[in-house]
Amino acid sequence: MGPGLMRTLLSVLVAGALVGAAHAQTASQMPQYSAETVVSYASLAEGPLAPNSLVTIFGRNLAWVTQFRSQWDVAGDTLPLILPGTSVMVMVNGLAAPVDMVSPEQVTFLMPPNLGAGTAEIRLVHAGRAGPAVRVQVKEYAPALYLWNHGVALARHPETHEWVEPGLPAEPGQEVILYATGLGETEPPLEYRQIPREERQIKAWREFVVWFNDEPLPEERLGYVGVMPGFPGIYEIHVRLPDELPSNPQVRLQVGEAVSPEQVRLAVKGFDDPEPEPEDPGG
Repeated sequence: MGPGLMRTLLSVLVAGALVGAAHAQTASQMPQYSAETVVSYASLAEGPLAPNSLVTIFGRNLAWVTQFRSQWDVAGDTLPLILPGTSVMVMVNGLAAPVDMVSPEQVTFLMPPNLGAGTAEIRLVHAGRAGPAVRVQVKEYAPALYLWNHGVALARHPETHEWVEPGLPAEPGQEVILYATGLGETEPPLEYRQIPREERQIKAWREFVVWFNDEPLPEERLGYVGVMPGFPGIYEIHVRLPDELPSNPQVRLQVGEAVSPEQVRLAVKGFDDPEPEPEDPGG
C-alpha cells in the first residue's frame, strides 16, 4: 500500500471516528424521560392526569438552565409557551403547552384545559432536540392534593394566611383552605393559555366530596371550590373542619368516581391530643 493511499485511508478512518463521536455526544444530550416519569406536580405520583393540571416531567438533559415563570413572562392574561432564554417547549398532542418551570432534570407545564379525556402524547423539545413521544392517560378528573411535605397536605389558615403545618396545626371547627389539582372544568371554562384572574367554581361541584378519614364533610361545611386566581393549575377548597376531629386525619378528595391518593394527612390538633401537663410552680 502506497503512502498516498495510506494517508487517504487514515483520513477516512479519522473522519468516521469524529462523526461517530459527534453522534454519540448528540445522542447523550437528547432529552431523556419516560411515560412513568410524567407525573402530577401536586402528588408527584403516577396515574391519570387531568386537563388544567400542572404536570412535571422528570428526566435528564431537559434544559441547560433552571428558571421559573415570572410575572413579567405573562403578556396580559396569556401564559408563555417558552420561558425566555430556555429553548424548552412541551408538546401535548402536537399543541404547545404553557411552561411553568424548567431545569436540567425537571420541567413543569400546564396541561391545556381544553384537552379531552383519552390518551395524550407528550414530547419535550430542547434547543431543537426532541425527546421521546410518550403516552399518558388523561381523565376528566384526577384529583390530587398539593403537599406541604411528604404525606402532609398543603393548607392555609384563611384569616391569618399562615400555613397549616405540624408546628401550626389547625383545630377542629376552624376554617382552612386546601390546595389541589385535577378537579376538572370550571364555570365559565378557562381558555387555552389563559391565566385565571377571578374565582371560577368547578363545574362538577355537585359531585365533589372531601373525606376526613372515612367520613364525608357535610355539604354545609364546604365553601368555594374552584381555581385559585392568579395561579394556573391550582384549585382552592374552602372548608370548615368538623367540630370533632381526631389528630392528623387522612384527607381525600372525590369528584365523581375519581379519588385522590391515600396516605395524605392534614395537620390537625385533634380532640385526642393529650393536653400538656401544667408546670410545677415549685420547680
